Amino acid sequence: MTTDDGIKIHYLDTETDGPALMLGHGFFMDAEMWLPQLEELADHYRVIAVDARGHGRTEDSGNPFTYWDLAWDAWKVADALGLDRLVLGGLSQGGFTALRMALLQPDRTRALVLIGTTAAAYTEQEREGYERVIVKSWVGGAVPIDDIALPMAAVMIGGDRDSHQRPWVEKWRASDRGRLAQAARCLIDREDLTELLAEIKAPALLLRGIGDQAFSHQHMSDLAAGLGGPARVKTISADTATHICNLTHPELVTPEIREFLDSLPA
Repeated sequence: MTTDDGIKIHYLDTETDGPALMLGHGFFMDAEMWLPQLEELADHYRVIAVDARGHGRTEDSGNPFTYWDLAWDAWKVADALGLDRLVLGGLSQGGFTALRMALLQPDRTRALVLIGTTAAAYTEQEREGYERVIVKSWVGGAVPIDDIALPMAAVMIGGDRDSHQRPWVEKWRASDRGRLAQAARCLIDREDLTELLAEIKAPALLLRGIGDQAFSHQHMSDLAAGLGGPARVKTISADTATHICNLTHPELVTPEIREFLDSLPA
């Protein structure tokens, strides 16, 4: 779909009957990271996964944007599909977006499914690290692609090297690294939402891979404690479950999501 300001938003949609679940992907990824959930939940739910600006097949102007802009992008997709109330989900930056979606449209937010994410801004040390890794090494091309992509896939994606990591490494090799410039600024410069969390009254399920090096159990516990509605934290404890555990361990993650969705009032 194309927005009024010319953003061409690409998304995947099961187009199936049932309550709607909209999912946002992590940085460096795209909507296809949610394919296991689109395939497995479509029997009872309509599942939509949106490519954020700078990622996947979404086309934007190259101008600066924030996660509030991405939140409005996603709501415009919901509007175009005629969806009123949705469960909002996301991993990492997808979670940043889902939280902002809930703050913008609380009456349309049935619940939240948040994986490996936080409401907090980066610390100064974290900002410096991401400036070095993403802005200089990735976007700026200071490091050969495989020198950064291979170790990043192992840490961030985890799971099996051939079946889980390799397809994404191949995508990254073929990508325009400079395309992530504005997305990197959006990520690194985002503001802290902690003081606003109590405004979100919808129930929430929070998941985290046990080996996630980006967000700790404390991050998830703090997020759950800050939310204004009931929230449950669950750790995906398989040895190779890292940041993007929904992709590598759908047999553990998807049943948790299904059980949560099934428990929601109509």
